[in-house]
Amino acid sequence: RSFGGTQVSRTFYARGQTGQQLLLGAYQALMRQVDAGNVELHARHEMLDLIMEDGRARGVVVRDLINGEIKHYTADAVVLASGGYGNVYFLSTNAMGSNVTASWRAHKHGAYFANPCYTQIHPTCIPVSGDHQSKLTLMSESLRNDGRVWVPKKAGDSRKPYDIPEDERDYYLERIYPSFGNLVPRDIASRAAKNVCDEGRGVGPGGLGVYLDFADAIERLGRKTVEAKYGNLFEMYERITGENPYETPMRIYPAVHYTMGGLWVDYDLQSNIPGLFVIGEANFSDHGANRLGASALMQGLADGYFVLPTGLGDYIARTGDLGEVG
Repeated sequence: RSFGGTQVSRTFYARGQTGQQLLLGAYQALMRQVDAGNVELHARHEMLDLIMEDGRARGVVVRDLINGEIKHYTADAVVLASGGYGNVYFLSTNAMGSNVTASWRAHKHGAYFANPCYTQIHPTCIPVSGDHQSKLTLMSESLRNDGRVWVPKKAGDSRKPYDIPEDERDYYLERIYPSFGNLVPRDIASRAAKNVCDEGRGVGPGGLGVYLDFADAIERLGRKTVEAKYGNLFEMYERITGENPYETPMRIYPAVHYTMGGLWVDYDLQSNIPGLFVIGEANFSDHGANRLGASALMQGLADGYFVLPTGLGDYIARTGDLGEVG
């Protein structure tokens, strides 16, 4: 299918669920190992510190977020897979527990931080709905293949979207960027949405939203076809907002989604601290300004499936028995 910034179909996908399928696949693989007794899972724990001995990473100190208990775990090596730094912006599409504190605590022990060159702002997120949210919800970019983005032409127009006639709507991406229309690159779509909201033409609570309208697609393709392509996303949107996107346009607004840059690693995914390995978004190694689910798949496969098992095994083989941590 096509994505923002391209005029050809260049990415494989699983309906609007590509990232979700990656997540479920990884989680199922993890839980198989938990069930086999090879992995011990400690949910709702936060890393407080990195345990160092003789210049090597030898474990972590953690806090149980349920009862506050502080515990430590020692090992021959440590792997950080704690995500990127998106939550420095407070609300992002990441869970609040997926933040940069683990990387920061490793950095304080001398782990290099490298190349924080880019933060991906995702244009199709469900807008903020209140003061007590912990995260924002990402809607797939695939929606922009058929959804049309618009706002009222007049500032302060509080009518329901279906009460606003066509000649009083501004399909601003189609107007400003006729070659790409609603499939402009993500950064352009995000800035354009913020600009129209800054002009007072935003919709929904606080005026921080724009419409993503499927009425034309439903009329052109039929509801069954739209449902086959995006039904899971429409259902998720309705569960969160209480609005039926088949009957009223979705509301979207930009949100921080992915960060480039993180702890420096070599080709074996080892940081400059011996024994500290960093994978996924927590490291600096895999980039792409127009990042898609396809590159998340690449990073998950490259780091977790191919590189880490070899690099980690090589490190343990070279260091031999490190003994108990003193």
